[in-house]
Amino acid sequence: MQQSYNISGVRHGRSLFARRFLAGGMLFLLMALAGCSDRTVQISLVPTHGGIHPRMVHKSAHWFVSKRIAIVNISGMLMDGTAGGLLGSGHNPVSDLKQTLASIQRDPRVKAVVLRMNTPGGTVTSSAMMYHEILAFKRKTHLPVIASMMDVCASGGYYVSCAADYQMAYPTTITGSIGVIVQLFNFHRTLRYLGVQAPVFVSGPNKDTASPFHAMTSENKKIIQGFVTQFYARFLNIVKTSHPDVNPKNWPKLTDGRPVTGEDAFHDHLINGLGGLESAIKLAKKMAHIHHANVVLYRRYSQASGSIYARSEMPAPQSRQVNLMNLNLGGADVSTLLHPNFFYMWQ
Repeated sequence: MQQSYNISGVRHGRSLFARRFLAGGMLFLLMALAGCSDRTVQISLVPTHGGIHPRMVHKSAHWFVSKRIAIVNISGMLMDGTAGGLLGSGHNPVSDLKQTLASIQRDPRVKAVVLRMNTPGGTVTSSAMMYHEILAFKRKTHLPVIASMMDVCASGGYYVSCAADYQMAYPTTITGSIGVIVQLFNFHRTLRYLGVQAPVFVSGPNKDTASPFHAMTSENKKIIQGFVTQFYARFLNIVKTSHPDVNPKNWPKLTDGRPVTGEDAFHDHLINGLGGLESAIKLAKKMAHIHHANVVLYRRYSQASGSIYARSEMPAPQSRQVNLMNLNLGGADVSTLLHPNFFYMWQ
């Protein structure tokens, strides 16, 4: 059976000399590139499609402890797709969550789950998918689930955290941002100035709604705003149902899209408590009615797992620097600009 690796698709079937020659050449090139800056080049010789497995990150000091608390990472942009990079490939966060929860479900030693969340949100549908995956997991296992918010757990991230039994954040966590956004681009005046035509043939006047190549009509705008209103209503229903202690007079302010700190969210009852990841693990034991447990982190072979804080990704997209311009494309294709999507996301 062939097994692919991260360096240029080198396979076991090729000769040892060819593999070493290619790897050596690429290593020399990367070292030359890295020598011009303070960058570190890391090459992981791991299976490209390795599964998700538990790794012990904290062993109980007591003997003969088999019970486990599972940490599940939900980080970065929430989308039903992958984001690749040089010499590597990304993973689908929706798929990762489903795989991880399925693995936990098969392990009777796991008594509670902590969702370590560091995300500004993502697409409307992906956020809803992950929310319902957690609810389905809870129905099947009856395990307590605690959402532990890190730097950012906003918009779609907050939406997903509402599926947990308890939401905990640092006082400095950025959360909230309850709302919907869709970013559209329009180039029709630029094309006209350049003398460029972009003819289109449609079956109806609204088939090319939100096209960047012609001015939006009032009917086009009404359709897009209708989607936003509908998706916002779903978000609002989720939040209000899971947070009955919020003062009704505060809902207009809390749901106008603004981000809030963890401290303010706790004061307004948008979350259940303040505390860090260790506090969340301690609470997980209490909710599971156990005193001692090992802590395991579910991750791929290519991901670090030295402690409970391992593999904490940056919540926001990194800048792609081109000459003198910083283009924040969120790791997505430029084609995303021409194919708008609806987001529960804090930008």
